Amino acid sequence: MMHEDLFVTLITRKLAGEASAQELQELETLLQANPELRERAVILQKYYTESHHHVTANTEQALQRTLQRLQQPQQETSEAPASKPRTALRRSLYAVATVAAAVLAFVIITRVMKQPRPAAPLAAAVKTDTASWLNRQNGKATKAIIELTDGSKIWLNADSRLTYPEVFSSAAAQREVYLEGEAFFDVATDAARPFIIHLRKGTIKVLGTSFNIRAYENEPVQTSVTTGKVAFIPRYTDNRQQQDTILIMPDVKVSYTQSTGQLVKETTAAEDDKAWTEGRLIFKNASLESIAAELERSFGKKVAFKTDAPRHYRLTGSFQHNSLQDIMYYLARSRAFRYEITDSTLLISE
Repeated sequence: MMHEDLFVTLITRKLAGEASAQELQELETLLQANPELRERAVILQKYYTESHHHVTANTEQALQRTLQRLQQPQQETSEAPASKPRTALRRSLYAVATVAAAVLAFVIITRVMKQPRPAAPLAAAVKTDTASWLNRQNGKATKAIIELTDGSKIWLNADSRLTYPEVFSSAAAQREVYLEGEAFFDVATDAARPFIIHLRKGTIKVLGTSFNIRAYENEPVQTSVTTGKVAFIPRYTDNRQQQDTILIMPDVKVSYTQSTGQLVKETTAAEDDKAWTEGRLIFKNASLESIAAELERSFGKKVAFKTDAPRHYRLTGSFQHNSLQDIMYYLARSRAFRYEITDSTLLISE
């Protein structure tokens, strides 16, 4: 029972992208010592990877459907060991259901929060006429598609968070959401009510268009437009009275570094910037350190450099639905370095 409880806790934190290095090592040790738990972890990882792509506001029903599907008795096949009792099989299924439910409740299923405003500190000026907010938090190795009540569609990347109203108020002059991390927006046109995305380092304002926003902490904010036009309003740290408004057209990207106030506007391939929504990873003359950060988000494995030199290697590559092993193999062939992949970590050295 103690092993079961520890397994549920550790696998939940790993899939949520919240596990510490010590917890990941503890989980790996537990799985090595318990083949049955290792088998369950593989099943849960597969289910978790394949089932989290679509999210709707009706979270309670979604959770119930998931639990019912997992808890349905399954017929034994000829491939199952004949010596395994049916009661043991039921207990095994129930254990998997328990773990999946814990993970879904912790990460995958969006929780309706009855509160007057989104969680601080991002929500600085939320409208008080919207009573209920949904808070979608993606862990590492997790993506989701969210459909809003106005018809807008949002692809939320791994290690990202979106806070949005359960229903946009008809009395509100604009539609507002709050983003931390990366998302691709396909905003429904409503000329009377602009769509506002609040970031820690600025604000995006649109009427109806499609665009990508990358706003991870400790990285520059990047916005690129696929269709239409958006306005980016950076948030400065020097208390300027007049805020700049930068208009962004298709295939143009704006990068803003708040710590220095530097703002760069350049041409881009907008389809490449949203490649992650299609399971593609594209690196163009990127440092191995930045690639490693992207791989950590995408695959949920902690990345560590044994030596500093490989951090600065510049690499280019394009991958679609490739495994981490495949990606590292091809990257290491283009610029020689060593790597080791374990159940919980990716280690890189010269």
